[in-house]
Amino acid sequence: MHDLRNPDYPNTYIAQILVSLDDPDHWVTLVWIGPQAADGESGPFRSSPGAGLQGLNCDDSETSMTNGSRCTPKGTRAVEGFVPHLNDDPRAIHVTFFDEARAIGLHYFPEVPPYPASHGCVRLETDHAAQLIYDNSVVGTTQVSVTGTWTKPAKQWPRG
Repeated sequence: MHDLRNPDYPNTYIAQILVSLDDPDHWVTLVWIGPQAADGESGPFRSSPGAGLQGLNCDDSETSMTNGSRCTPKGTRAVEGFVPHLNDDPRAIHVTFFDEARAIGLHYFPEVPPYPASHGCVRLETDHAAQLIYDNSVVGTTQVSVTGTWTKPAKQWPRG
């Protein structure tokens, strides 16, 4: 069920999902394309990116893309798929993957602090924002761009 799908989908869809790593709100903004693009809600929506493993600098692009780093990968990549919720945490719903091999995507999560806190995903503060992305992104076409300056949080995930 796609309650927030644009009535003109797939002719009108989200072309870009812009994720800012800048503190404290880590804004996510949507760019629509198509005949009804002007009607698409663009945000910004508050989020929280990956905290990284203890001692890692997720602001370094190479580190952010390393498997197992628990960083949100910097750069631009296409949406790769969708699942209703993450298997390891059913509270994470309306998941839009942009690094499916690492199980990293955008999703709603009930806790979105003003600092990086996730295992690498982009937690969205509202289910509405997560469902909007989930319902209106196109696999292989919608681009997710992660930019900005990641700031090391007080607590990172333990190694091991």
